[in-house]
Amino acid sequence: MPPSYEQKTFTDGDKRGRLRLVASRNGRDGSVIIHQNAEIFSALLDTGKSVSHALSTARKAWVQVVRGAVALNGETLRAGDGAQVDEVATIDVSALSDDSEILLFDLS
Repeated sequence: MPPSYEQKTFTDGDKRGRLRLVASRNGRDGSVIIHQNAEIFSALLDTGKSVSHALSTARKAWVQVVRGAVALNGETLRAGDGAQVDEVATIDVSALSDDSEILLFDLS
């Protein structure tokens, strides 16, 4: 496969209060294309707001906290922290501070 490069801008409004797909294998929903069996989501959350992601039993996830603080399935994570998630049906992330930002990698 020849090398490729793609760049898109996703505004805070695109990500606020929801998981916004930013990269996927097929470019679904306006995401950039990556040649991997993975989906990457970004979310920007205010205190008390939450997002959930269903995780297939055959898949794993990585959650990276870009800024702020969140509770990931009840565990507190702060800016710079990351966590592997597997063997759960749902990933729940709740913001513990305003403008908390996460990246969620859904991986095979």
